[in-house]
Amino acid sequence: MNLKEKLILIKENGYQAPPDTFQLIQEMINNIGSLDAELRDELIYTTLSHWIPGNSLTANELEQLLPVILDKNHLLFKLGETNTDSVFTRSFSMLVIPLLLMRHRESAFLSREQIHQIKERVFLHVQEERDYRGYDEEKGWAHAIAHAADALDDLAQCSELDKNDLLTILNLVYKKLTITDRIYSDGEDERMVNSIISVLNRKILSQTYVEQWIQSFGNVEKNSEFLPAFKQKNNIKNFLKSLYFRVKFYKVDADLCPTIEHTLYKVEKVYYS
Repeated sequence: MNLKEKLILIKENGYQAPPDTFQLIQEMINNIGSLDAELRDELIYTTLSHWIPGNSLTANELEQLLPVILDKNHLLFKLGETNTDSVFTRSFSMLVIPLLLMRHRESAFLSREQIHQIKERVFLHVQEERDYRGYDEEKGWAHAIAHAADALDDLAQCSELDKNDLLTILNLVYKKLTITDRIYSDGEDERMVNSIISVLNRKILSQTYVEQWIQSFGNVEKNSEFLPAFKQKNNIKNFLKSLYFRVKFYKVDADLCPTIEHTLYKVEKVYYS
């Protein structure tokens, strides 16, 4: 029985973990970037999302998985490539990290050093990721930026991260939202907002700094060519609108709303005058 057949049976059995769970998970991690979208997304990831937070693995087993997920054959696999199949390995390795951090928050098993190792690898990945595809009609979800945003969200909630780390998260989000290569069209803006809300909820950064960060989106250096500048402007507008309504809805630093409004006006006066 191949891996896909095994996981289909496990799904049909309500994701009950078999006796050889850890061995099976190792096989899943080895196939995490499969070009079979059903195997990669609906079976491997979904099964991991049941087993890792659900205590199907011991803390020791999870610690054994961590360096594999973070290595150059998984999270950092061919980092920097664009429009190649390597993105699926990087992107779905990234999705394992929020599962590990979720489990850690429920019952701490990672050391401070391990949290910082995760942080450094995730930050490197976000900094260097260049494949901005969301859904690929042929091969399914790539979604590297959305998955990276999920990891930033969970990292921001970790008490092990300090003020400088939270500032880095803001800078990384800014960097990825001001790209000129593509207009994000698959919910990346909302996923990025999740990480910002988690940063705000830590109550570590001053409101003045956050306001200046928001305002920086209105001062971004614009590309001289129309299409790259248009793509960048749309990404910024979509993010600011998503941030505005999330801040307003959750009443998290709601006094940031006027700053967001003014910045949005500066980005696109034609629609808000």
